[in-house]
Amino acid sequence: MTHDEKNADAQDDRTAAMLEELEAAIAAAPPARYDWTDELLDLYRRTRTEPDLPLTDEQRRRFTVQRARDALSSRVDDLLSSLKEAAKRGESLDESRAAQLAERCVRINLRAYEAIWFLRDLGVPHGEEALARLVQDKSVHEVDRRDAREWLAKLREPQYEMLAARPTDGEELLLPKVVRDLTSRWSGGWEIENEPTAERFAQARAILEALLPDRRLASEEPPEWEGKWVEDADDRPAWLEVQMVLVPLMLDARLVTRERLIWAWYECERLGIDLEDATPEAFAERWAARIAAHLARGMLEWLWREDCFAPWAQDLAMRYIGRNVAVAEATRLLSEAAEAGYRSPPQ
Repeated sequence: MTHDEKNADAQDDRTAAMLEELEAAIAAAPPARYDWTDELLDLYRRTRTEPDLPLTDEQRRRFTVQRARDALSSRVDDLLSSLKEAAKRGESLDESRAAQLAERCVRINLRAYEAIWFLRDLGVPHGEEALARLVQDKSVHEVDRRDAREWLAKLREPQYEMLAARPTDGEELLLPKVVRDLTSRWSGGWEIENEPTAERFAQARAILEALLPDRRLASEEPPEWEGKWVEDADDRPAWLEVQMVLVPLMLDARLVTRERLIWAWYECERLGIDLEDATPEAFAERWAARIAAHLARGMLEWLWREDCFAPWAQDLAMRYIGRNVAVAEATRLLSEAAEAGYRSPPQ
């Protein structure tokens, strides 16, 4: 046996031993308890530096179990890190078994966050398959399902981009041609220009007229959320997670088709996103209107930033408010016009 073969065998033995130890730690871990009060948690933390604190028998039993779980949790963290580093070094790793063990860690809430990252790093196929199972399992803590959903979408993003690169031949285009010619991302509008031309304003007017729905929408579009993706993740609305799929799938207005939105509904189902719409057809209708509203909002913002307060612009702003679309930006255009001394057109 050559030196390289001996070294490879040693690496195989090392990663196999780590997987054995990880499995043993999972098997030995006491069940997680979620009924900790702030007072009880504070008392538990104090026992680390104040071992003589008076405790009830129940508290003493509970804290003993939790200390054992903490010790196993710390060891699991070390093992996951070591396995990740071994994989980075190109050492042989039974990825299927590693993924199964990391998935079990998430299910029993034993270093769940680190286990989800480990699955993300394992990637396709084993890491992706484990994450796909976790996001569908309602017994998994919602925080862990949310993290798994986010990384699963990241792993699947190349598929979204591949679909986005395909021509739309034979698909039903859902936005008017004048809008598709905009080839703008969801923000809509254009960059601020030193001297925008009359043709540019005429194009903006045509786009806004084409995007205006023929009736008032039942709920305002697009919806607003003032939170931050990471800091306010617990309050993150489901519709925001839908955009993890739609943004890379439909980079601009040319790609908004009924077929792609229906495909996105099934993909969101795969990710375990709590959808507003029970059918793919209803989802397609909602998100075609929502994407149009995003584009209209961007165009209205561009107009007020360019100090375009012509009567037609103010009239369109009022109509958008009346239709419950891009209300904040339409209102801003009217308020900026009033502040600049422009009169609103008669209704």
